[in-house]
Amino acid sequence: MIDSADSGEIDGARLLDSVREAFLGYPDLGSRPRVRADRWNGLSAVEKSAYLNVGITAIRRYTGYRAAADQLRTLGQLRYEPAVDMLIGLREEYPVEPIRTAAAHALFSIGTSEARDVLRAGIDDCEHFDRFMAVKTMFTDGGTPWDNVGWLFSGHRLSTADGLAAADQALRFLSPSSFSRTGDSWFLDEHRDLLSGDRRWLDLCVGLRDHDHLGLSARQALEYGDPAVTGPALDAAAAARAAHPRPRAPRLAAGSLVERYQSGDCRGVWRDLRVVDPLDDTWRAEAEQLAALTMQRVRRNAERLVTALIDRGWPVTAEKALPGPAPDIEQRLQQLERVTGTAVPPALAAFWRVVGPMDLVRRELWDAPFPDGAPEPLATADPLEVIDLSDAWFDVEEWQDKSAGLHPEIAGPLELTISADYLHKANISGGAPYCIWLPCTGADPLVRAEEHALSFTDYLRLAFESKGFTRAGQQERADHGIGHDQQADVIGWLASVEYEERCF
Repeated sequence: MIDSADSGEIDGARLLDSVREAFLGYPDLGSRPRVRADRWNGLSAVEKSAYLNVGITAIRRYTGYRAAADQLRTLGQLRYEPAVDMLIGLREEYPVEPIRTAAAHALFSIGTSEARDVLRAGIDDCEHFDRFMAVKTMFTDGGTPWDNVGWLFSGHRLSTADGLAAADQALRFLSPSSFSRTGDSWFLDEHRDLLSGDRRWLDLCVGLRDHDHLGLSARQALEYGDPAVTGPALDAAAAARAAHPRPRAPRLAAGSLVERYQSGDCRGVWRDLRVVDPLDDTWRAEAEQLAALTMQRVRRNAERLVTALIDRGWPVTAEKALPGPAPDIEQRLQQLERVTGTAVPPALAAFWRVVGPMDLVRRELWDAPFPDGAPEPLATADPLEVIDLSDAWFDVEEWQDKSAGLHPEIAGPLELTISADYLHKANISGGAPYCIWLPCTGADPLVRAEEHALSFTDYLRLAFESKGFTRAGQQERADHGIGHDQQADVIGWLASVEYEERCF
């Protein structure tokens, strides 16, 4: 008679032989080694394209990868340790992504020290899944979660993009991963009460609630924590912030910024104004005058640019590209001020008052061929768009609904959309829209989720300097298959657009 343990060994051995035999049928798929994020960021577009193409070619050739992936998961469920060496090899270099993913899950299920070491080592890899498995492994190591994972939040690590990505992944384990009619699901159920059980996690999330990159995940963790625990901690943090003195704005002679601006110091006055936050009454009055003058010049630039692009064959109309200020803009600005409790930043308010929305995206012709002479890569070159406040009002309503019943320190900023991201503009599924965070007590808010990380006025300057396409100089992209010849077409076409930006 064979007991269950012996049966599992036999099943595992047979299954392992079967998997190995299946892989023998595809001997020439190549390899795609794991790449750390810092090394990936240093690769050229050609190198990134070659790396990605290995996986694309491999999965097209390996027609039976789904069955093989299922077998690998079964090896994990059997906790068949003799398979660990093969699974590590697959996880480290195999070019078929579903196979790599199944191998990683199987290693986690088997759980030997060697298997867990390999998974843990993926914390700074460029692939999101590798970071996820590394964090999951750390959270389930022996000892306390803080002792195993807390080091990811050290100051040194949070000063790098790779460190921020890993820290954000760890925070996402502290709130639900998905929701359904039957209730919420967590990556690890035992972490539902982690903030209540370990004050260090609570203090971490409270401290990160306003962080530019980690704030959302920290606030989500606080939202699903026990209010009896999180409420007093958030109250104390809010009181401490309110008691902290804010720097006083330097003295300002009325009209001095406007005079400097009119004398030609267009960038300098905005640079000086940008560091004054919050604006007192004197600075705000000056900022509003300066913003109005600036956006009058922006409007004239926009009119010339739209005309030049249309003359060169860019498929938009003047009415669609620059329709003018909305008739209800003053009412909307007043509503937004009441919702957020502060005035709309002068630069943004003046744009809507003077320029109105602006839209160079060819949405009406997404399904039509590009016009003769207009390079198709311009579709992913991020044509300038600033939507009307009324069109962004859904963000205001969603924020109000979301904030109702939440502690004010958990609600977070109102993320007001000003534009789709560059991929959505090209009718490609993309990322988060470009937005402004409100309330903002300065004059010139940061444009969020846009890769240049510029203030609103500097973002407009970049757009006009680039003749309406902020990514025109970044078109040799591996993920969109744009090479030297197409890049040259873009540069040549833009050079032929007869428009010269004037200082604003």
